[in-house]
Amino acid sequence: MENLNYNQENVANVTSVEPTAVDNKRAMQAKNYGMWYKEGATASDLVSWCNTRIAIYTEWIKNCQILKIENQRRLVEDMSEEELREILEAKIKAANK
Repeated sequence: MENLNYNQENVANVTSVEPTAVDNKRAMQAKNYGMWYKEGATASDLVSWCNTRIAIYTEWIKNCQILKIENQRRLVEDMSEEELREILEAKIKAANK
């Protein structure tokens, strides 16, 4: 599925007519779950569909966490120890207010 930002406005733009009940349902599913699933999906289909999404998103989250840490290190690597202490102390003071 290419359009993960599927919403009511997109439905209207694509169809050029009033959205149908199916369009509305798909827009709601896309908003709640990131995409929609097939009409008439069985409980087994939905469990499988959810398991696949969860596995993919879990991997993406892990990758984003690694990317975040790597770039946080880059942000501070050129800072002096004194600058880092000042930032840390300011954060501690703000957290204790």
